[in-house]
Amino acid sequence: MENKQNPRIYRLVPSEQLERLIKTNFLLSKGLLLFEYLCSRNDEPLFLTAEAACEVLGIHPETLTRYRQKRLIRPKIYRRQFLYSAYDLLMLVYRINQRNLQNALRRTPRIVVGADEHKV
Repeated sequence: MENKQNPRIYRLVPSEQLERLIKTNFLLSKGLLLFEYLCSRNDEPLFLTAEAACEVLGIHPETLTRYRQKRLIRPKIYRRQFLYSAYDLLMLVYRINQRNLQNALRRTPRIVVGADEHKV
C-alpha cells in the first residue's frame, strides 16, 4: 500500500495583521454569543429602521440596499418601512467579517511543502 502524503500549505501573514485578524474574530465571536444570550432573554424581538441599521453598522444606505437585494439580510415591512432584526444584522456583520478574513488569507503568499513544486 502506497503512503501518499498531502502537501502542507503555509500562509505568510505579517504578525501585526495576524494579531488584528485574530482579535477581530475573537471579539465578533464573543459579541455574537453575548447578543444571542440577550436576545433569548428578551420577550420582544429588537428591530431597527434602515437608517438606524446603517448608523449602527457604519455603512451607507446603498450598501444596505445591496445586501437586501443579494438576500444577505431580509427585512420585515411595517407601515411601508423596512425594519431589520438586530440579530440578523449582527449575523450579517459576522458573515461579512468571515468573508473578509478568508479573502485576506487568500491574498497572502503561500508555501507548499511536501510537493514537487514550491509556490511563493
